[in-house]
Amino acid sequence: MIQFTPPKLTVPSRLARMVEKSAEKTSGPVRLDPHLMHVFGSTHIDVGGCSYYRILFISQLLSQIYDQALFCDARLLFNYQALFPLLTSFRLQRACSVRDLGWFRNILLPAKNKFHFPVIYEIDDILVQEDIPVYNCYRHIFREGMDAIPHFMAGSDAVTVTCATLADYYSGKFGLPREIFRVIPNYLPRYFFDSYDEAVILDRIRSQKTRKPRICFSCSMSHFDMNRTGAGDDFSGILDWIRDNRKKYEFVFHGGFPPPLEPYAADFKRIPIGPFLDYPRVRRSIHADLFIQPLRHSMFNECKSPIKLLESWAEGTPAFVQDLGSYMRIAPDACFDTADTLDRMVNGLFADPDAQMETIRANYARMKDFWLDNHLNDWLEVMMYPKGRG
Repeated sequence: MIQFTPPKLTVPSRLARMVEKSAEKTSGPVRLDPHLMHVFGSTHIDVGGCSYYRILFISQLLSQIYDQALFCDARLLFNYQALFPLLTSFRLQRACSVRDLGWFRNILLPAKNKFHFPVIYEIDDILVQEDIPVYNCYRHIFREGMDAIPHFMAGSDAVTVTCATLADYYSGKFGLPREIFRVIPNYLPRYFFDSYDEAVILDRIRSQKTRKPRICFSCSMSHFDMNRTGAGDDFSGILDWIRDNRKKYEFVFHGGFPPPLEPYAADFKRIPIGPFLDYPRVRRSIHADLFIQPLRHSMFNECKSPIKLLESWAEGTPAFVQDLGSYMRIAPDACFDTADTLDRMVNGLFADPDAQMETIRANYARMKDFWLDNHLNDWLEVMMYPKGRG
């Protein structure tokens, strides 16, 4: 077996770096000292969207900017203990089990205390089983969330979340100080999602005159009552509308499919979920004229980010979404409350091709506020100063 000995890096102590930085005391952009090596560690829970939006895309883009930054991202538990003395900070994503808690207490926290690097806990959803809707087929995975998550949060220097509602939820649920939570919304990396092409979009709009408009629901099985609990799900409010309009529109389900529509399965196109790195390409291949994302009103869904809007805007496709807080804050014009409202919005969209194109242009223009490339400093600020710079 080949033995690997990590290279020795000349890195000032964490204390020395903090003393050097403490003189800045400004709210300006964070910049890494070009004469220092900065090592950022992290764990990510899977290879899906959550890990990419909250860990991997950030590391990838920052590593393109800073030659003196080393990003060590490990799936699940981080065991590169030779790097602990070098860490500038460490991010821990979505850890929510008692098993992970043992690693946190016995390995990460002792290293944090010995080598004086901050730990930032990252969570982008409600992962407490009792507050996850019963129709969510992944609910059982988080049965230990109530017992484990508050300990991760309390032992960390900061907790990053996607929205203020989620910060308020966890702060109230576990009785934790609200000031430990740092809100950084989900942003899209331009290199991965930006596929806006006006020529393609105009051709798609013109072709609507000779075919059925294509409407896509792109979401995982967690939005459907796959276990048939009878409790309803995110699609319950518009199921009748979908069924009644299945001959008028070409409906495409990318990901999950509502069990109550199985008797009419032949009238729908179904595309299975695939690897996340193939996600934008598959969405483009659907050639959708409209994306729709219904969500049932609940605290769980109120804590979601408006990612479905951003993904659609970035590729030049309209999207209509449920009238929940995160969506209403950035695009009330795209939100519906009932199936009747949705029906009027859909009819209006396809009735006026020129207005449809203007809507698409306006939506894409909004993306300047939601490209990750324009918000990397938000992440770097937390990774360097999780407790703030005051």
